[in-house]
Amino acid sequence: MLINFSNHPYETWNDDMRRAAKEYGETVDFPFPHIEPDLSVDELRELVLKLSEKIEAMKPAAVFAAGEFTFLFMMVDKLLTDGVKVICSCSKRLTEEIRLPNGANEKKSVFVFKCFREYDYFQKG
Repeated sequence: MLINFSNHPYETWNDDMRRAAKEYGETVDFPFPHIEPDLSVDELRELVLKLSEKIEAMKPAAVFAAGEFTFLFMMVDKLLTDGVKVICSCSKRLTEEIRLPNGANEKKSVFVFKCFREYDYFQKG
């Protein structure tokens, strides 16, 4: 089973991403929490502990994780330390920049899914 730990429900994934996810079995949504900017590091750690226990109890083949960066970093570290495979999506960004009549720039980005990549430690050992 692949746990989708993000704010992007499986039903919104494109066909390429869904096909790649099948490598891990069924995909189950586990919504990423809303992280308030005023949470302390200790509060983030408490939330990581609480949610990582629930995720690990599900015995996933892997966890797709995406969300607020500091919380995500802690969660990925905790899951990897506990031996859980964590993946992210790798996409090609297609960007178009348009000059508006008022002189402002409008930027439009389209992300094209290419593959999943495993998180890994910078240094092993």
